[in-house]
Amino acid sequence: MSLVDLANTKVRVIGCSAIMGVAPMIASAIANPGVTAALGAIANPTVGGISILATIAASIAGNIAANDLGNRMTEKLAKNPNILDNHDLTKAAGEAIGYILREVATNSPKFTALALSKNFSTRDLDKLAQKTPKYWLDINTSTADLSRGLQISEEQLTGIFSADAEEFDRVTGLTPADWATFLGEFAATEGKSLDAEIVEFVANKLYTTFPKAYREVLKLDAAKGGEKFAAMLLNLHQIALTELRDLGLQNGEILQKLEAVATQQQICQVMVKLEAIEIGIRDDLAQIQNLLERFVDTSAPRLPLPYECETIIADRTQDFTGRRFVFAAIAEFLQNNRKGYFVLEADPGVGKSSIMAKLVLLLKRRCVAHFNSQSQGIARAEQFLENACTQLIRRYQLNYPQLPENATRDGNFLSRLLGEVSAKLGGKKLIIVVDALDEVDLSLQGRGSNVLYLPDALPDNVYFIVSKQPKTLPLPNHQVFDLMQYSAESLADVKVYIDKRTGNSASIQSWINRQNLQRELFVAAVAEKSQNNFMYLRYVLNDIDSGKYSDVNLQDLPRELEGYYDKHWARMEMAVKDKELRRRKLKVIYLLTKTRKPVCCDILADFAEEDALDVQEVLDDWEQFLRRSGDVSPDYSIYHASFQRFLHRIDVVQKAGVSLRDIETAISDNLWEDLYGDE
Repeated sequence: MSLVDLANTKVRVIGCSAIMGVAPMIASAIANPGVTAALGAIANPTVGGISILATIAASIAGNIAANDLGNRMTEKLAKNPNILDNHDLTKAAGEAIGYILREVATNSPKFTALALSKNFSTRDLDKLAQKTPKYWLDINTSTADLSRGLQISEEQLTGIFSADAEEFDRVTGLTPADWATFLGEFAATEGKSLDAEIVEFVANKLYTTFPKAYREVLKLDAAKGGEKFAAMLLNLHQIALTELRDLGLQNGEILQKLEAVATQQQICQVMVKLEAIEIGIRDDLAQIQNLLERFVDTSAPRLPLPYECETIIADRTQDFTGRRFVFAAIAEFLQNNRKGYFVLEADPGVGKSSIMAKLVLLLKRRCVAHFNSQSQGIARAEQFLENACTQLIRRYQLNYPQLPENATRDGNFLSRLLGEVSAKLGGKKLIIVVDALDEVDLSLQGRGSNVLYLPDALPDNVYFIVSKQPKTLPLPNHQVFDLMQYSAESLADVKVYIDKRTGNSASIQSWINRQNLQRELFVAAVAEKSQNNFMYLRYVLNDIDSGKYSDVNLQDLPRELEGYYDKHWARMEMAVKDKELRRRKLKVIYLLTKTRKPVCCDILADFAEEDALDVQEVLDDWEQFLRRSGDVSPDYSIYHASFQRFLHRIDVVQKAGVSLRDIETAISDNLWEDLYGDE
């Protein structure tokens, strides 16, 4: 392929991508009179049985036919210099091409069989996929012949301006021969010579699936807030409006509707709405789950996770809502990287553990999982290593009847297992989910080691998805996803959570009605007070539901998680007038903050030298802040580290009249050192 032909191919793909990017917004605006275009139902590509293009064409001077309008608009968009210079548009098209090559290489049994017959390694195609976006960006379009058309047939024009996925996916833009010559040239630049049948197979996949792959790139980004391409889509939309005016669009109503899609946020909503319609259900995680499942072997039996993991997963996924943009980012990371560390970072209470727990479920438990928890005594590297290595050996039937003696001493044995598993993956991925790295006790590890002895280097197709608070930890090279930067998306999830929780509680609805509130006002006010903290919502909504806030109005609800702890503390102080009795009771809860593992009431009472009934009363008073395990003689531990930090605030300690030094001295002098330890 000559440089001119390569440039022409790129220009034509960019032009086709521009049409495919802007078309859903136009379909949304025209098909949905009476509401904001970006929020409207865009499943119906017609207005009163008339196609979108026909609707626009009918308002243009000279009564241009729909197909004629489509051809004119396509050509004007495709050759617009602002489009040809759009870096994000070009990058999106390159990522879509790379996505297809990767899918063929890793998830096509037919291609695997063909490659085997031709003595061709599917890994070579996967390597090309990794390099596609950069190669695509580097193609110089200055030599392109802008007089060439896009080769979009008349019957495809209605489909491309349709929000119907099946119609949309029939658009091609390039011929299989175009894709074949591009693929051959690309491979040659990487020193590869592809067999003719290999080229034909992959070129046909590019021909038939590029529109779908391109849309997936846009939708994945839109689900995360659209930081990459929302501006690009907005730019395309504005260019399209200009082209329609130049073509003679006279209908003010249609122009007004098209102009309603005027912000990046609205454009992202259109793309996400389009996806929801495609999957045909309201569960906005269904497609993400489908994508994640492709990375792992769901046909293999899932291993039972440790009991502690299962209890955390069950607890943290109860009433789970939203967070789709986070899972979309994880899916994109898995898709675009051969291996690596993805770090979810956020403040306490924002929902990191819930996201990690939900991820395990989305992966159908076909992943290694470990949840650190100081309050449950799971905070040491050897616990993680024993857990992870045991799961790997059992899941992949590795030849280790038992763990070697040095398996949990450092990360060497884990690294060996990861190498062995990598060789057995067969194109799938090994995903290891680890929660709460910030709760790991680093003092028990060797100096200079990574947290949990995580390996610096990972073999291919091995990924760690981990979470932590925004504090510096010794970690290998990694990609950070800062959840705190997605306040708009988190606020939307918070509001959905509050509304759903309210709808499921007659008590909360009664509380709202007694105060003559509109439900929408309640949802907005509680969301604002929460500052997107799900732990706050858990506590406050439970208190309203149980009647504890029957004497509190909307305005007086606490603000933020610390405010909730303060309010609860004040109410507890008012409930016990005897200062000495209150001090003795509070000593119990402070002792509990020092436990290395869950402890039962009798042992806690014995150690505190208090009556067991008094201790149980304390545990009942603070039950919402405690994790309870077992039924007959339950063990207790602090539910969330944020509450432990609150209790150790200087002003709170002073109010309590508790001497932390005395408690620590008693602990150090006591024989039960295995239950307690300094923070």
